[in-house]
Amino acid sequence: MNKMLSFVVGGAVGTAVGAAVSAMMAPQRGAELQAEVQATLDEARSAGEQADVEAREAFRRRFREQVGDDDALKDRS
Repeated sequence: MNKMLSFVVGGAVGTAVGAAVSAMMAPQRGAELQAEVQATLDEARSAGEQADVEAREAFRRRFREQVGDDDALKDRS
């Protein structure tokens, strides 16, 4: 019985120490990590939208140069 009690206590202490070490070594808490991931996604989305705008404008410029019409592909709204 004494060996069993020692084993259980050792397992509990090991589990507690492991949990404490992992909590201290974790880079961020869940909410902080989610906020960082969301910020990174927002930056990537914004950069993608900006790249899309720039690529479309470059395409329009090249097209206008090739057809010799400065009004080609302009919105008629």
